Amino acid sequence: MSHGQHYAQFTNNTASSWWKDGGMRKGFIHIFILYSAVYSLGYDGSLLNGLQALPEWVRDFGAPSGTRLGLIAATYYLPKIPMTFVIAYLVDKYGRKLALYLGAVFMLAGALLGGFAQNGGQLMGSRVLLGVGTAAAQISACALVPELAHPRIRHWAGSFLNVTYFIGSIFAAWLTFAMVYYPGTSSWSWRVPNLIQGFGPVILCLGTWFVPQSPRWLVKNGREEEAHKILADYHANGDMNDELVQFEMREIKAAVEMEKVGDQSSWLSFFKTPGNRRRFLVIILLGTVTQWAGNGIISYFLIPVLKSVGITSSTQQTGINGGLSIWSWWCAILGASLVERAGRRTLFLVSIGGMLACFVIMLGLSGGYAATKHTSTGLAMVPFIFLFNAFYAIAMTPIPMLYVPEITPLSLRAKAASLLLLSQNCAQSFNQFANPVALAAIGWKYYAVYVGALIIYFTLFWFVVRETRGLTTEEAAVVYESDETREAALEAAYRQERPESPSGELKEAKEEVGRRA
Repeated sequence: MSHGQHYAQFTNNTASSWWKDGGMRKGFIHIFILYSAVYSLGYDGSLLNGLQALPEWVRDFGAPSGTRLGLIAATYYLPKIPMTFVIAYLVDKYGRKLALYLGAVFMLAGALLGGFAQNGGQLMGSRVLLGVGTAAAQISACALVPELAHPRIRHWAGSFLNVTYFIGSIFAAWLTFAMVYYPGTSSWSWRVPNLIQGFGPVILCLGTWFVPQSPRWLVKNGREEEAHKILADYHANGDMNDELVQFEMREIKAAVEMEKVGDQSSWLSFFKTPGNRRRFLVIILLGTVTQWAGNGIISYFLIPVLKSVGITSSTQQTGINGGLSIWSWWCAILGASLVERAGRRTLFLVSIGGMLACFVIMLGLSGGYAATKHTSTGLAMVPFIFLFNAFYAIAMTPIPMLYVPEITPLSLRAKAASLLLLSQNCAQSFNQFANPVALAAIGWKYYAVYVGALIIYFTLFWFVVRETRGLTTEEAAVVYESDETREAALEAAYRQERPESPSGELKEAKEEVGRRA
């Protein structure tokens, strides 16, 4: 039984295919608008790589390297750490849309400041604004997408959210490639890509006006009629009495009432029960592995890596950066398409194991080039960089923002998404400062650190992470609970949602979730 199948028992005023249904088509448009928040994140992820290959940017900012380059990169992530708590508060207190607007404004201001920057201080200031803006937009979008998506396509909407990262990455990579051929030695070769970074925030700001508020937030704030109408419009083409819509309203109201009992929605709730402590550990693992798998070197410091193996041409460097973005995008799409067929845990293990094998080989090739200076040895690194990114993208891009909400009770889902992003930002801030310093100091030997890290992560994922493929929403939300708690929660959920279901179905569900645990 796949996610959302238990909703099939309710009649629903929608077409069999989403593209034939007016309400679901409108919902998809709004989801695509929210995807622009992650697009902006991907644009910056590739932009700094491309800028490092432009001679004019290197000249105008004094050829930054080592600690200085690390500081420029880290200023994008450092402000996200304290701002995560502020944004989570705003999202819960004032709704998802306010933070989307604020995020778009900060990103646009950062793009303008970066495009007209005259010195390193202004450049870092622009990256602070961009960091705060993308954090606000990403947290809001991550919370709002699953709350607006129709139950039939919720897992698709969640898994493809982060795939949009590579659309921004591809655009930035090939734009900087084109700027290599910008006539003369004008600073506009790097100013243009920075200014075009404001395109995503403008789309987000204008589009958010048409995106509805979260039905869950509306119910929580006593605006049930508004929430009911939004669900009816987008999940049943305006039918307020639709069985599925009525069920969704009951589910949301029940979850909101549960939050009021025992303060189950506070940050401290992650430490109050064994199940929540297990979830906390898994979320931290997911947040850090997405940054400490070695991808930080390639995503932000590809140019120093290529230089270390003798690839010094600006055309070659920007071309590889652009090709890598397209390749990673297709691999992420493949991974998002396989989450239900192959399973989350399986894809995670394949991803980490594949990255480990690639890093071992890259370690050997880099060491060989350092000893021999043979061009062929250095060039052999390139296909393994592409292969590494393929293994990373099939799991680490699409799955975390799908997996974290589904293993978490509804009362903690917004904070769980914030916790995931917080752990990512902490790990990334460390990465962006440490990676260029370590690369400058010990070169290819630094890869050995990530070989060790990947071995540790593979072991932890093997023993800690549990599968949710084929489980319904209420089943996935309890896979990390103890046996007694899990069975009680499943029984209550099944009796509330399936009052007429046979006892055998409940028994099978308990046994299946027990096997995953």
